[in-house]
Amino acid sequence: MTIPVQTTDALAGGLLRDILNQARQRGWSQSELARRAALPDSSISRIKRTGRADLGTLARLARAVGLRLVLVPDSDFTEKLTRGDLF
Repeated sequence: MTIPVQTTDALAGGLLRDILNQARQRGWSQSELARRAALPDSSISRIKRTGRADLGTLARLARAVGLRLVLVPDSDFTEKLTRGDLF
């Protein structure tokens, strides 16, 4: 699945920003992050340049910095139940 990352408010753009921030906190360059994610050096630059990112690539980059991508239900009921606010 490919997600556009053209706007700063885009979901994938936010994910990439978070991943890059985590890498910077570790003192890693983009090249080092790509190496640790077992991706070509040009991957991050390409994502920035084209505004497109494969979900698998984002997941590999996230994993390299100790993060993981997780889908959660988008439901008020589920969220309230999880927080214990329902009853």
